Amino acid sequence: MKKVCLFFSVVVIALMSCEDDDKIIITNQTKELCDSIDILYTNDVKPLLEEVGCSGVYCHGIGAAGYTMSDYETTMESAQDPKFLRALRHETGVSPMPKGREKLSDEEIQVIECWIESGYRE
Repeated sequence: MKKVCLFFSVVVIALMSCEDDDKIIITNQTKELCDSIDILYTNDVKPLLEEVGCSGVYCHGIGAAGYTMSDYETTMESAQDPKFLRALRHETGVSPMPKGREKLSDEEIQVIECWIESGYRE
């Protein structure tokens, strides 16, 4: 009986440790830092995405790759997918963004991470 209980305990622990990491958004910025620099979509994120072409008509402005970034609502929905930040960071397992361009600078990624960390403020 002890062996059966031990077996089931191990199985339960193993299953719990297999949580889907693709559902967790991981930012590299602290809440304190992000609150101190006051990132807003309208002032900071939107101009950045426009500058690098992410929200243009040939990219996510029309929903390329399942992400739409034509306005605040659609950009927020896209950013709630953990793959969004991973793609910006050019991490393995996701298609790097922006397509055909250099990776965003650490400062530009920080702006987007802080916008997410601060609660997607408009």
